[in-house]
Amino acid sequence: MLDETNELVKTFRRIRQNLQLSSTPNLRLRIFGIKSRNRQYDLPTSSDNGGLKRITSLNPKFEALHFPLLFPYGEDGFHPQISYNISFCPPSMRRKFVTQREYYAFRLQYRIGEGHTLVKSGKALQHYCVDAFSTIELNRLAFLRTHQKDLRSEVYQGEKLGRIIIPSSYTGGPRYMQQLYHDAMATCQHYGNPDLFITFTLKPMVVCRVFHMKLTKLIDEFKRESYFGKTIATEIPDPHVDPEGYTAVVKFMLHGPCGIDNPKSPCMKDGKCSKFFPKAFSNETSFDKFGNVVYRRRNSGVHVKKGKVMLDNRYVVPYNRNLLVRAQAHINVEICHKGGLVKYLFKYITKGPDRQSSVKNILKNPRAGKTHLTAWFQLNRQDPDARKLTYAQIPGSYTWDEEYNEWTLRTRGFAIGRIAYVPPGSSDVFFLRLLLTKVQGATSFNNLRTVRGELCSTYEKACEKLGLLSDSSGNINFKHAKSDKEHLYFNAHVL
Repeated sequence: MLDETNELVKTFRRIRQNLQLSSTPNLRLRIFGIKSRNRQYDLPTSSDNGGLKRITSLNPKFEALHFPLLFPYGEDGFHPQISYNISFCPPSMRRKFVTQREYYAFRLQYRIGEGHTLVKSGKALQHYCVDAFSTIELNRLAFLRTHQKDLRSEVYQGEKLGRIIIPSSYTGGPRYMQQLYHDAMATCQHYGNPDLFITFTLKPMVVCRVFHMKLTKLIDEFKRESYFGKTIATEIPDPHVDPEGYTAVVKFMLHGPCGIDNPKSPCMKDGKCSKFFPKAFSNETSFDKFGNVVYRRRNSGVHVKKGKVMLDNRYVVPYNRNLLVRAQAHINVEICHKGGLVKYLFKYITKGPDRQSSVKNILKNPRAGKTHLTAWFQLNRQDPDARKLTYAQIPGSYTWDEEYNEWTLRTRGFAIGRIAYVPPGSSDVFFLRLLLTKVQGATSFNNLRTVRGELCSTYEKACEKLGLLSDSSGNINFKHAKSDKEHLYFNAHVL
């Protein structure tokens, strides 16, 4: 089939035949792609030793060469010069060409009047999606590598080691995840610790779009319905009293079998269940000596046969009955009364953040200009109400005007303010951040480190004079905290 329809296959076979018949061993094939603004995308060319050269994923023939059965006619794939349809673009749109992510999002849809070879290709589609994701991420990282100066990488130490700084705007990067963690901690500081910890899981065979639809619907119902006035259950419902709940619990919320009955279960570690099943029976919900919840699990006599093993209430994962029946998926609902749970969710990405340079180096940066911080100083000189707020509290009452680079009074909506995380080892920047969470109405950097009428020589001195570096007994312990990673936040009362 490909010999008849695919021009790329025809060309390569013709060259192979010529190589077999010709006495000239150094025959080279070059098929030109589309000329771009800065480069020309060529197909791989045969080297002198008969090998093939690697081509970029931006080559328009990349997909046709990599997936010949998905693109049997050798049609072009993505390249940087695919223009937008201007009839569907808003006048304010600055970009002229389709991005790589937009291109693949377009290709992965069903459309009337188009062939469905790609979306119905089974595992080949999965392979295509993984490659698409990889090429998008590869080009994003390539952009970051070649635009380090634009990303202000000079404010980070370690540049001499040849490291590539990945900014917080890169989705999934270390700084991106750190930003999410600190956003969550700022939310906890404003509203208090979370009440419930909910995990929503579907089986692997469920299409990701279906999962996304279910998740979106679930979050929407969280905002409108009253699911959580009901109790959290850890018991199998009586099939005669609640057959619908019984069916859902048996299908989605039973753990195991594991332990002696199934030592090869994925949850087994060192001969024991890593999730600590089976739990003990309990007639009432209580807290153990470590503050963990012990749910009510009565020995009601209701059993479920799973394989050859009979499971009872000791194997039930905590759930909310109405939520479970509505979503028809594994939804674990746990009582959460500890702020440390948020830290647990992000613990794998809070290791070893890059250290930052001193305040002086940042202020010398010509790109700094009029920042959110200096505009706050200006606001405090002009607005008496703003002087009652710390820098972190300003977004709750004011909004940032991008056009004029200034804070303006908020007329609608609400926001929780948070200052970017700075590790204690960053010295001046860390102490500056600490002051910004406590000092109200500062009008300048000098005013910020003025304590009771005395201008302190450093931000650290100002923090010390305000008592921000003292423990409960009044002893200064910050030097110990800087060297002890377990006390990264020690007891300075900031996030």
